[in-house]
Amino acid sequence: MSVKTYTSKDATWVNAAGDLVPYKFVPLIDRQKEKVAATLLADALSIEGKLLKLHAAMHLATQQVSALVKQEYAIKQGKEKKEGKGSITWYNFDKSIKIEADVNDLVKWDSALMTEALHLLQQYLSGSLSDAQMLIKDMVSDGFSNSKGMIDSRRIFQLLKYESKIKDKRFLSACELIKQAQSIDTTKLYMRIWVKDDKGGYRNVNLNFSSI
Repeated sequence: MSVKTYTSKDATWVNAAGDLVPYKFVPLIDRQKEKVAATLLADALSIEGKLLKLHAAMHLATQQVSALVKQEYAIKQGKEKKEGKGSITWYNFDKSIKIEADVNDLVKWDSALMTEALHLLQQYLSGSLSDAQMLIKDMVSDGFSNSKGMIDSRRIFQLLKYESKIKDKRFLSACELIKQAQSIDTTKLYMRIWVKDDKGGYRNVNLNFSSI
């Protein structure tokens, strides 16, 4: 959608309803808001463009570093490094700068299978509960209905880690259903750059790449 912003040079302005309004009838406050909004939008678009370029540059640099790491591994170990998901953390020479590239799979869940799994878990958790089962109950509660009313993938994967420890058939059947219910929807690349502070810790440079 193209945005038209008006100035005093425009004899006629068009409002949100599509009505033509002569400039002399535009209220002073609307003239001021138009000017400020246009300036802010121009600045925001300029910064967004720079962020996109920085994101692309960081991605390219990280790919180059990853290739160098693989080459070094092959030389030292005499074999190729196994392919991972693409996540990597690397530093400059004195480790005052840290670059992170984190590749995360966004999981899609089959609602029918997850509902069936939840029913089995609720059966397993019915009655008096041990301390271990109370922990599982919290994971189930958080995992199947987070603050947004959706599946919390992180908590669900934590729940699956107990598959080898709990021998109850209902719990094991629920875990099988959960594994069947998951599929990779999209893969998201998150990148961050950190700078070492005076105390020796790292401060994240807030770039908000999450929507890129």
